[in-house]
Amino acid sequence: MKDTRYEVALANGGGLAAAMGRASRAAREAVPVADEHETAIRDVAAGVAAPVLTGYVLWLLEEARERDLDRLCFLSRDAQVLHEIARTLAPRLGTDIELRYVYSSRRTWSLSASDPYRLDEADWLFNSFIRSNAADVCARLGLDPGIAPPLLARVGASSNPADRADSPAQNAALRRFVALPEVARAIAPRIGRMRDLVLAYARQEGMASATTGLVDAGWTGRMVAALHSVLDSAGLPLPHAYFWGHERRKAGGVAPEHVSPYMYNTAGEPGVQWRVPDCPYIIETFCMSDHSIVSGYREAADGTLTAELKDSNTAVTKWGFDVYRATVRAFTEALETEAANEDIRPVLSSVLRGFWTRPTHAEAAAWGAYPYDSDPLGRSALPLARPFTPEELAAAGEPGFRWGDRAWLPGSLALSGEHGRRAAELLAPRLEWLGAPAAD
Repeated sequence: MKDTRYEVALANGGGLAAAMGRASRAAREAVPVADEHETAIRDVAAGVAAPVLTGYVLWLLEEARERDLDRLCFLSRDAQVLHEIARTLAPRLGTDIELRYVYSSRRTWSLSASDPYRLDEADWLFNSFIRSNAADVCARLGLDPGIAPPLLARVGASSNPADRADSPAQNAALRRFVALPEVARAIAPRIGRMRDLVLAYARQEGMASATTGLVDAGWTGRMVAALHSVLDSAGLPLPHAYFWGHERRKAGGVAPEHVSPYMYNTAGEPGVQWRVPDCPYIIETFCMSDHSIVSGYREAADGTLTAELKDSNTAVTKWGFDVYRATVRAFTEALETEAANEDIRPVLSSVLRGFWTRPTHAEAAAWGAYPYDSDPLGRSALPLARPFTPEELAAAGEPGFRWGDRAWLPGSLALSGEHGRRAAELLAPRLEWLGAPAAD
C-alpha cells in the first residue's frame, strides 16, 4: 500500500507527526472499503481528520492535567468523536480524569439564557450556515405557529420559506417580530422551564464546577457563554472551555479568561498563524456524530435528566459515517504515544490546508457530498461542495465573485471540470485564504 500525500507530510514532521503517519497507514490497512467513495472517506479520515482531532485531544489531556481538573465534559454533537479518542488515549497516557459525554444544543442552552423581552438581541435565533426564515425562528423558540402569521404580517416579516435573515429587510422584520410583547408573553414560560432544566442537568453532569473543562470544536463560544450566564445567575461556579479554534466576536462570546483554544485564536494567543480558511466547516464535518440535535431534556421517574434527541442522523450514516469512525478508531488504537506532548500544530495545519484547499477530484466528490448542517433545528443540510456552472464561474476573477451556499469553495471548483480548474488558477493564491468563519 503506497503512502498517501498526507502520510508523507506527517512522516517528514518527525516525532509525533511521524507516528501519526504510521498510524494513518495502519488504519487504512485495517479498514476495508467497497468503492472509490469509501476509499476517499477512509484515506482522508486516516491522514487528515484523525491526526488533527487526536492532536487536539492529546493537548487537551495535558492541559487538564496541568490545571488539575476533575473531569472533562465533551459537548454533543461535535465532541462525540473527541470523547471516543480521549477514552482510548487517556489510560495509555496515565491520565486519571473523568471523561463524560454531555448533551447540549443552542435550542436548549441558548434558549435558557435568553431574555424573553430582549429576543431581538438574541443572534442565535437568526444565524446559521443557512440563515433563518420565519418558520425557523418560531421553531427555535418553540412558539406556537398558530399565533405567528398575524404578528409576522403586522411587522412586515415574510412567511415565505425562501425569505431568510440574510436579507437586511427580513432580518430587521424578524427582530421586530420577536420583540413584540405577545411573543415575549408566549415564550417566557418556556424559557423559564428550559433554564431550570439546564441548571439541573449541569449540576447532574458536574458542569457547574470550576474544576470541570467543557470540550467543543469552537468557535465563537456563544453556546458556552449561554451556559455560563445561566450558571452565574444561579450563583454557581463556571467551568473552563476548551476549543479546537476560537473565532472571538466583539460581543456575545465566552469570556477570554474562561476559554483555551488549541490550534488558533483570532483574539489572542496562539493567534491565527495556523488557521485554515473556513475552519468551522472542516472541523465540524470531521466531528460528525451518530445522533441528531438535542431538543430538550426529559426527567425520569428517579429524577435523572436525559436528552431528548430529534432523531437519528440518517443522512450522515448513509454518507459513510461507519467507515469514517472506524478509521478514526483504528488510527487512535495504532498511534504510538511516546512523543504525545510534542507541539505539531504547524504540521497539522499544513496537512489540513493541503486537503481543504487542494483536494483531488475523488476527495471533492466524496467529502463534498457530506450533508453539512449548522442549523439548530437540523433541517437545512446542504452538501459541502457542489459543481459550478460555466456561467457562474465567468466572474471568478472579479472582485464580486460569489459562491453562495457552497461551504467548500476549492471542493466545488474541483468538481467543476476544466472551468473549475481555470477558475482556481485565477483565484490562486487568494484561494488558500478565501472564506470566513461560520456565523455562529
